[in-house]
Amino acid sequence: MGNRLCYAFVVMIGFVFFMISCQKEERQLIDPNIDTTIPKDSQLADLMRSIVIHDGSYDDVVDGGNCYSINLPYSIIRNSTEEIEINQISDYNQLNTSDNIQIQFPITITKSDHTEEIVEDLNALQSLAIGCDMDDPDIECIDFVYPLRFLTFNFDINVFETTEVIHDAEVFVFMENLEESTVVSIDFPIRLLLHNGESVEATHNDELLSRIISFANSCDENDG
Repeated sequence: MGNRLCYAFVVMIGFVFFMISCQKEERQLIDPNIDTTIPKDSQLADLMRSIVIHDGSYDDVVDGGNCYSINLPYSIIRNSTEEIEINQISDYNQLNTSDNIQIQFPITITKSDHTEEIVEDLNALQSLAIGCDMDDPDIECIDFVYPLRFLTFNFDINVFETTEVIHDAEVFVFMENLEESTVVSIDFPIRLLLHNGESVEATHNDELLSRIISFANSCDENDG
């Protein structure tokens, strides 16, 4: 019996030291006093959001707005005679800017913040297009290689958390919803996928910022 109690005590002490060690490691990774955290209004945060906002420019030949895209599938009438089902992005290759295109409403669109909206008619769609910025901030030449992990510390409740994300929409929502009392750091290393299929690694904030700036304009974007 005594041996069992002794063993249990040793296990408990080991667990306590393990938790303290992990907490110290997490504190070092997201210490707001050193250059590992990502302020919400920083250049790095802005560029990361530009990578993960929804790119709606690939179907502009149909919808005329680069800040949203039409969810697939849907139908159009081309030049008043031919009905075409748009099932995949490659279907846009058969369309020309000179075509007279009539969208078969209603449709559902995905906006730049990854939210969806039902559009009932052409007037409503044109109103959305007018609201788009012609120089939209999306970075189309770079994608994150998932999964990514963010480490956060909330000063109000003194809690560390790890958040794993596997999609652009999750990164966008995560970064948009950060509270003022929360600091965030990336669990490096991470990889960036370039438009030519190559990937590059970043191991800290400065390197990530440099990589994004270097490759942000390395391809021909679809925006017109």
